[in-house]
Amino acid sequence: MTARRILICLHDFHRGGTERIALGLVRAWTDAGRDVTILCGSTEGGLREDVDPRATVVALAPPVGRGLFSRFRLARAMARRLDGLQPDIIFLPGNFHAALANGLRAATHVPILLKISNPPVPAGIPFANHIFRWLTRGVTGFAAMNQGLRQQLQAMLPGRNVVALHDPVYIQPLQAAARSGDKVLWIGRLERQKDPLLALDVLAATKTLHLTMLGEGSLRPVVEQRILAMGLQDRITLRGHVTAIEPFLATADALLITSRYEGGPAVAVEALAQGLPIVSTDCSFLLHDLIATPEAGRIVPSRDPGQLAAALAQVLVQPMAAEKLKVLAAPFEPRACAEAYLAWFDRLAHG
Repeated sequence: MTARRILICLHDFHRGGTERIALGLVRAWTDAGRDVTILCGSTEGGLREDVDPRATVVALAPPVGRGLFSRFRLARAMARRLDGLQPDIIFLPGNFHAALANGLRAATHVPILLKISNPPVPAGIPFANHIFRWLTRGVTGFAAMNQGLRQQLQAMLPGRNVVALHDPVYIQPLQAAARSGDKVLWIGRLERQKDPLLALDVLAATKTLHLTMLGEGSLRPVVEQRILAMGLQDRITLRGHVTAIEPFLATADALLITSRYEGGPAVAVEALAQGLPIVSTDCSFLLHDLIATPEAGRIVPSRDPGQLAAALAQVLVQPMAAEKLKVLAAPFEPRACAEAYLAWFDRLAHG
């Protein structure tokens, strides 16, 4: 059976990686002839204009904004709309939306599929596995972003349907600029998960490097204050949100990732597609698949700024190997990733 009618549930159109990837899949799935509907709590967040015009957007009225327990309220409100939409498959595009599953399940028997975009539970929290299993009772199948996450989920959820599916990465590599050897790029939300303050500490542990930071978030005032307090204002450029990262990748010498945890950081694939090496904290299973050669960069097991700075120094003096790095990014080609999702949808819609 073909999953002809695909329903994607989004809280809103927040400018996050989950939402951006979901909208890219919407384009590919409509290209493949599927009918895609986005059911959202509100149209706020900045990405509404990026929705493929062939897709249908159904916004709840009154809207459900983000807040404490908002995802449970959102699930109940969305469940009341399912009869009128009649989907073949319901797709929840990331961990943030996992809390919708049980509320939706109470209103439908169609498969509910959840993409796991980050480690499912934080380390060290008692009963976290039990809580996650309870939250996802209504999920029919899980799509892990890499094999490491898949293995973690299979151990946590024995007997459940778990597959590994890559997220598509959308980038148009540009002609790289001449390498200066001192330009480091950091891309992410200015939030605790991404740990932008660690990036400042890494820069402070170097003498001559310049850091460009792309992204916005609640920590922006703290980051600005720390830059001034550390006297780094001449070596750090805060660019905020940008519409295209390719020009910055093309002029950088290395990408720095300081996240505490990630499911599969798309920015790492984007950097490799541009031929840019990476230095990262050990924050994602996917990085061990990507940074598979010394030319691709370094994964630093410690969060010590000095060790990250030392890894940057090593990467910045090694010869560039752009073509080798681009091969590492090839499995994330958008059309192939979208088709793999559709094949999984069709299998579960049939079963």
